[in-house]
Amino acid sequence: MSSTLAGWLQVLALVGALVLCYRPLGDYVARVLTTSRHLRAERGIYKVIGVDGDADQRR
Repeated sequence: MSSTLAGWLQVLALVGALVLCYRPLGDYVARVLTTSRHLRAERGIYKVIGVDGDADQRR
């Protein structure tokens, strides 16, 4: 197999993988970034370090 053909097959495999995970990964990121709920681990960390996870950030 020539290196040019191998390169094109690798590019096609990458594009195919991106096409397959585009929608599920995009939906997941949108859900994570728009939800107001916190995971149990996040709530535990917030409690340990004494911050309010729902408060706005200060400058």
